[in-house]
Amino acid sequence: MKLFRIILSAATLLSAFSDLSAGITFRRAPQYSQDTVYSNRYYVVCITDPGNLAAINGEQVKVYKTGTFGRQLKLVEGDNPVEITLFQGKNVETRQFSIHYKPREVNPAPEPEPVEEARLFYVETKENAYLQYGSGTDRLGGSKMGYLDPGIVLKVVGTVGDLYKVQLSSNRYAYIHIEDVEFTPRSSHVVNTNNIGISDVGGCDRIRLALPEKLPYASFTSLDPTTITVEVFGAMNNSNWVTQYNDLGMVDYLDLRQAESDVLRLVIKLKEKYCWGYRIRYDGSALVIEVRHSPKELSLKGLKIGLDAGHGGELPGAISTTGIKESEINLKIVKEIQKLLENKGARVVLSRSKDVNLTMPERKQIFRDADIDLLVSIHNNAGGSPLNPMGTSTYYKHITNRDLAATLLKHMLELGVPRYGLVGNFNFSLNAPTEYPNALVECLFMSSLPDEEMLADPATPRVIAGKVVDGIEEYLQKVARAEGKTDTNTGKKKGGKR
Repeated sequence: MKLFRIILSAATLLSAFSDLSAGITFRRAPQYSQDTVYSNRYYVVCITDPGNLAAINGEQVKVYKTGTFGRQLKLVEGDNPVEITLFQGKNVETRQFSIHYKPREVNPAPEPEPVEEARLFYVETKENAYLQYGSGTDRLGGSKMGYLDPGIVLKVVGTVGDLYKVQLSSNRYAYIHIEDVEFTPRSSHVVNTNNIGISDVGGCDRIRLALPEKLPYASFTSLDPTTITVEVFGAMNNSNWVTQYNDLGMVDYLDLRQAESDVLRLVIKLKEKYCWGYRIRYDGSALVIEVRHSPKELSLKGLKIGLDAGHGGELPGAISTTGIKESEINLKIVKEIQKLLENKGARVVLSRSKDVNLTMPERKQIFRDADIDLLVSIHNNAGGSPLNPMGTSTYYKHITNRDLAATLLKHMLELGVPRYGLVGNFNFSLNAPTEYPNALVECLFMSSLPDEEMLADPATPRVIAGKVVDGIEEYLQKVARAEGKTDTNTGKKKGGKR
């Protein structure tokens, strides 16, 4: 998975030396005609046969086991000569070329795209529609507030590019993709809520808020104490009692607050430190919030774990200097994780088991239909310097998943690679679901020559898989200790009712 566009992404291939039995292929990065570049930092990256020696501008450089080598050059304005020398025994061959550096003119930052005020009209959400906080975007899309059920009416007050600006309440606005909604003759209203019931329905605690019509909503989680907060827009609190029908498995209590004149806030306090997910949906016009119980056994035995191998098919993701496809190495790692988990008694659900591409909604639907307990998505990164080891990182969106991501990172660092980071609030689609704990692992960097050397080793997928499984097991142990329950048969900590 690429977090940044890298300097090798537009590499030019030059023919191999014909004099040597071991060839050399130059991969250079001029993205403009006549080798003109606009940054004074320039990477020369080449491939030869392993065992050859190489020098760039007279300085010997390391040749990796993959045959790759390179050097960073600091360019001066104008022409910069580059000489590559390859040594194979007594044979010596050189190749010369020139890079022209032209400093880029500094342009003022573009003004934000203006909101085009619209004649007020109403739209209705389709499947997989989501709200985002602002009109900005990047390759992961705008920062998501959360997904919405279909059939929710929204008032459109403006247009920005391919987004509608929608009014959620008197003081709250959001943005939604035009393709995710359709026009409707219906309109939205501020309504009074009816009463609320909470019950343990087996596997989850169900909160049911009676409403006269579907309203937009958003949610977020908090720690210490662990809470789930759901805001219902266009709602006035007329819920005069909250009925708890039986003992609950995960919810301690529900508190209602009128956050604004037309925003009702439901604060759901959990009994446990760790949240195992929740789902918000509509049953008719009633808003239903289902808070999952802890798994019955807090060990890998019997746990249903989702594994996602990023990219696939016609979308291979990042490609290393020697041509390793990220989609292929992701799948190799996932299959090794699957073997280890199944040997420990876990049930494993894969988003893909072949080199095919699936959309993000398709991947999420696979895991939702399977009712998984936990998800780990496997990718490999790209960006930064191709000459340095770039290392490993993990990602989460919801704060209650931070500990899972941090624990996975702890074990990935046992590979002896740099810590690239623990990244929160990550806007990746597979980090967005609230139904189960989830984390993304960016194992290594496809674009880094030393990282690529590791990935090219046939043993690496199995080694990485072992670290991921160790991370999942330690996370389960943390949950078990926090819940303070012991399985008398195994001596291990044990969870709730599910």
